[in-house]
Amino acid sequence: MRSEPSRQAVTSAGPSRLEDRRARMRAYLVAMSVRIVSFPLAVWALMSGQIVIGSVLAAAAILLPSFAVMLANNVDQRHSSNGPVSPVRMLPPSPRYDDL
Repeated sequence: MRSEPSRQAVTSAGPSRLEDRRARMRAYLVAMSVRIVSFPLAVWALMSGQIVIGSVLAAAAILLPSFAVMLANNVDQRHSSNGPVSPVRMLPPSPRYDDL
C-alpha cells in the first residue's frame, strides 16, 4: 500500500494579498448573514415568549456587526525589506533659512 506524501508549504510565506482579502470578505459575509438571520428570529422568539433564546439572538444581531468589521479590517501587515522605498526618504535634508 502506497502512502500519499504529506502536503507541506514550500516556503513560510503567507497567503497572497488577494487570498487574504477574499478570506476576510468571506468571513465578513458569513458574519453578516448570521446577523441578518438572527434579527428576525430574535423578534419572533421575543414575540412568542421565548425570552432567553430571543435575548441571545438579539445580542448576536447587535454585536456581530462590530466583530464582522474587525474581522474584515484585520489586514495582513507584511513588512518587506525588499519593498519599494519612499522617494522622500532618499532626499537630502532641506537647507536651513540661515544658509540661504
